[in-house]
Amino acid sequence: MDKIRVLIVDDSPFSQKLLKDALAKSKYEVCGCAGTGSDGIRQYRELHPDLVTMDLTLPDMDGLECCHEILTIAPDTKIVIVSAMKDEAIINRGTAIGVKAFFQKPVKSEDLLAGLDHIIAAQQGDEADQQHFLEYFIAAFQKNIMDMTGISILSMDNSTSQALTSHGLAVIVGITGSQQGRIMLDLSMDVAKIFTKKLLGTDAVSEEDIFNSISEFTNIIAGHSVSQINNLLKDREYEIRLTPPSILIGESITIINPKMTSNTVIAQTVIGSLYMNVGFVGGK
Repeated sequence: MDKIRVLIVDDSPFSQKLLKDALAKSKYEVCGCAGTGSDGIRQYRELHPDLVTMDLTLPDMDGLECCHEILTIAPDTKIVIVSAMKDEAIINRGTAIGVKAFFQKPVKSEDLLAGLDHIIAAQQGDEADQQHFLEYFIAAFQKNIMDMTGISILSMDNSTSQALTSHGLAVIVGITGSQQGRIMLDLSMDVAKIFTKKLLGTDAVSEEDIFNSISEFTNIIAGHSVSQINNLLKDREYEIRLTPPSILIGESITIINPKMTSNTVIAQTVIGSLYMNVGFVGGK
């Protein structure tokens, strides 16, 4: 199994050695050590470690400021604080920006390893959850196409990517709460017009009818999906919510989030293709 690569950011050579010793002969390996915040940010960009340990007192910046800079680069980065200081104010500030755990020096090797193991296991659980969540979105997508329009689905295809190129009309609904992400429904204006006619049961629709109908259809898919997910995970105090739909109009617009790997589900129907893209970037 590949080692989990760790970047140590700490201005004390003594503390760097203790952390290296604590991680020795484990599934973790130290890929770099930085004595300043600016060097830590530089090494993060170059090394792309799996995990970062961060001291709070650095010669050129506050450790939480350094955490914020790294999390701006990659919000899903796993950062833990290892510092002589550990109080409620620090924990609240760190948690608010995305720090995963807090350890007070001197930290025992077994405590550090147990804490890191918990973080890695939680991440793997999130990834498994997200793949499972996709099944609910696909089921809601397929069911509501058929129930609300009676349109026949010829096939459902699934692919993974970071980008989706719009075919004309894209409706985006944000996902917040225990998971952050979004669902997007994309289709050409020609398909959107025919689809809206089916939704409304009429042969004459305006542009406003199309925008309103496709937005609400997307909202219904999202609502059905997250309701089932919330019910499934209610014992874990898990809750995700939705933001109001946003609309993008224009062909060949590439929608990309480099921090998000998403899944595009293509519903091939008798009137053309509908594209649903679902992606997550982590917890709240």
